[in-house]
Parts: sequence; C-alpha cells; structure tokens
Amino acid sequence: MWFGMLALLAPVLALAMGQDIKPQSLGSDQATVTATVVSVNQTTREITLRGPDGNEDTVVAGADVKNLDQLKAGDQVNAKFERSMALEILPAGSAQAGVEYKGGQSSAEKGATPGGTARQSVTVTARLTAIDLQNHTVTLTGSDGKPHVISVEDPGRQAQMSKLKIGDMVRITYTEALAITVTPKGKG
Repeated sequence: MWFGMLALLAPVLALAMGQDIKPQSLGSDQATVTATVVSVNQTTREITLRGPDGNEDTVVAGADVKNLDQLKAGDQVNAKFERSMALEILPAGSAQAGVEYKGGQSSAEKGATPGGTARQSVTVTARLTAIDLQNHTVTLTGSDGKPHVISVEDPGRQAQMSKLKIGDMVRITYTEALAITVTPKGKG
C-alpha cells in the first residue's frame, strides 16, 4: 500500500523543521533514451525499436497515438523520463489524511510530428502520531486509521527528530513524467 512509499521516505521526516510548510525536495532524477525505429506494422500498431545497445523491443501504440502513419523505419524516438519526490510537514489539523492521484496525457495533433507526454502523481498525507527518539522511529497514521512505524536510520536525521511534533501532518508527493518526441530519418 502507500506506506511502502512512505517507508522509503522515512529518513527525511526527521529533517522537517516543525511548522515549516515549504516543500522540501527529496530528490529527482531523469533519464533520456533514444531508439531507432526498425519497423512499424500499421495493422497491429506494433513498433519495433532498436536501443542504443543494439537490443530490439516491440511495443504496441495505443489508440490515442494519432500519427502512427507518419512513423517510419529509421526515425529516431526520444523518450525523456523524470521523477521526483517532495515532502511537506504541515501544522496539526491543517490537512486531511488521505491519498490523491492525478494524471494526464497529451499527444500530437493529427498531422503533426508524432510525440506526446504523460504525467502522474500520487500524494499521501498522514498524521504523525508517535515519535520514538530512543529507537529512532516515527509512526504515521493514514486515513485508514492504521498506524505504521517507520525507522529513521540515518544518524544525521535521527539527530533532527526532536524537531518533529506529534499531530503534524506529513504530505509526500511522488511525480513521474514522460515526454516522447520523434525525429524523422535524415532530419537529426
């Protein structure tokens, strides 16, 4: 459940500074991959791609891909993936515990160069219900009412745990985004 994600983030809870509601970045990363189109089957919507290491993989373009007819062998498909996480410590009573999902996608208009974007995020808000300074743990309770004990293992962060307050709300947002562009053969 969502507490799996929170368990990964537990060490940063100890860095929160009491009532500071400014989001803190927990990190981000990105990767870009360029593959060459080997073949396109318009009937089955299958696209075979060759990656930079020479391995080939076949993917199926969904119905929302409007410009598949423009994709040709030799075209370059560029995929940029980004993900990030942010943490906020909010004052007690200022937010409701729960989980919120958001997402969206777009694709190039019919007749334009093929491409598109997709984005999704999940935000988890839980109440800080216990702080155990001796054992270096915090307990978060979500909207389901179940407490989840999370270990804070980093010694530097353990030293900051005394700045947390029982009742504070912890809000963690994880976001992923993907952008795909196509460069026609001979134009790159």
